[in-house]
Amino acid sequence: MNQRFWNLFSEDWRANCLAWQRHPDNPVLPPSGTGWRSRWTANPDLLSFRDRLLLYYRGNGVTPDDPGACHDRIAAAQVQTLAPGELGIADLNGGAFAIDVGKEGEFDCHHVLDPAAVVFQDRVWLYYSAVGAGPDSVGLAVSDDGEQFEKLGRVMDGRAPDALVWNDRLYLLYQKTNPQGHYELLLSVSEDGQRFTPVQEEPIFCGEAEQWDALSITTARLFRDGDWFYMLYGGSAYLTDEPDFFGLTRSRDLLRWERHPDNPIFGTGPSGAQDGGAIWFPALHETPEGFVLLYEGSPGKYRWGLSSAICMAWITG
Repeated sequence: MNQRFWNLFSEDWRANCLAWQRHPDNPVLPPSGTGWRSRWTANPDLLSFRDRLLLYYRGNGVTPDDPGACHDRIAAAQVQTLAPGELGIADLNGGAFAIDVGKEGEFDCHHVLDPAAVVFQDRVWLYYSAVGAGPDSVGLAVSDDGEQFEKLGRVMDGRAPDALVWNDRLYLLYQKTNPQGHYELLLSVSEDGQRFTPVQEEPIFCGEAEQWDALSITTARLFRDGDWFYMLYGGSAYLTDEPDFFGLTRSRDLLRWERHPDNPIFGTGPSGAQDGGAIWFPALHETPEGFVLLYEGSPGKYRWGLSSAICMAWITG
């Protein structure tokens, strides 16, 4: 993401949301089969590593060794085509998932989800949300090739991480609930990728009162271009973890953020569409024609009609 993307949007948030074209056959990466991704696909994350574009995502379903329970697991794929209206991938690991849930009683024994991959020390470091014994937390797995991962364990309390390397240090963005039960974004920093120190105790980014993101900020993605950091994030004025819109903001230090004056820039689709209920995890890819967005969409909310799958939209310019 760069200034080109920042400058795409007009003075009217309605026009901004309508400027995107959605794929007519969304979802572009639907659930499939009867196994580990038979119920949902979600949480897309893109990473360039050693001349390959990789896609990490969540699948939800069952496995032969545990047919009675559905778990979230993380998959890895190589992107062959990613352009407006086109997504071609080849699943790695023989079509199996790359990161499994932990053993019974471990911190990630129920679900591993929300992958956030970054290149650090010439390896892929993948942070993820872990649900299991104890509080929801951020876990870590590492890989030499971006395909086969070794778990290194629990990193901290929190959920929905994203990672970025700056000045040889690794910054981890993650969300926690505030005393009112609404999500806010926090930031920690590490020299080794495993031991993190909060940059500050207060959240670095919160919703604005009486605005579209007033109640909750969720599933943010960080990008860096030159002296600027950019962030795409989900927001809602009335629900904690079911964003209606994506917003855009930028910073020079990861602490003081300037919202785009014409936020939000992207919203849910029409009622009944795959992304008509809620949207999460914006993964942006630049092309010569413009920008392609992969994201998780559901036709309904948690209380009714939740059915996540990975969708596509694009904007030219």
